Amino acid sequence: MRVLFVRCWFIYLILHMINKVSLQDPVEITGVAGDSVILPCTYKETELKPEKIFVFWRYNQSNNVFDIENGISSTEDQHPMFKDRIESSPSEYAKGNFSIRLKRVSFIDIGEFSCFIQNVQKEQISRLHVRAPPPTTTMSIPNSKTDTRSFSMKTQPDGILPFLTAVLFSVSNCIGVLLYC
Repeated sequence: MRVLFVRCWFIYLILHMINKVSLQDPVEITGVAGDSVILPCTYKETELKPEKIFVFWRYNQSNNVFDIENGISSTEDQHPMFKDRIESSPSEYAKGNFSIRLKRVSFIDIGEFSCFIQNVQKEQISRLHVRAPPPTTTMSIPNSKTDTRSFSMKTQPDGILPFLTAVLFSVSNCIGVLLYC
């Protein structure tokens, strides 16, 4: 029993000392095609000096999404699919917030986005799912000046009276025929 405890404690210490990379499950994020999503990346354990902040955002482990080098945003080596679609808040870097906004989300964005904070060897992964926008229904109201179709029952209250009279007359004839038989 004691040997098992010592082994577990030793393994825990080794993992704690050499592996500070987060082992947590990816954050599941669902976006709507055409909208924007926030991809979170934060570090609150210790204060980081802005001039020594290095953060690297990657898509599916290889495509460069966004970098922060020496506390300065960089899109120099950014993959073309993310051009003009990424926003960040440099004023938040000193607070440990390196989250980015991905604009104009599309189905090709489905996948994993990783944020690696080099200074502290921490990685956060967000798995992006994209769904279609809800269908929109448009309702048009006829304009008497531009629409020449007849909307007699909708726009003229007296148009319903002849209709109802014809229906009642037909129903009463049917009842009369049934009673006569």
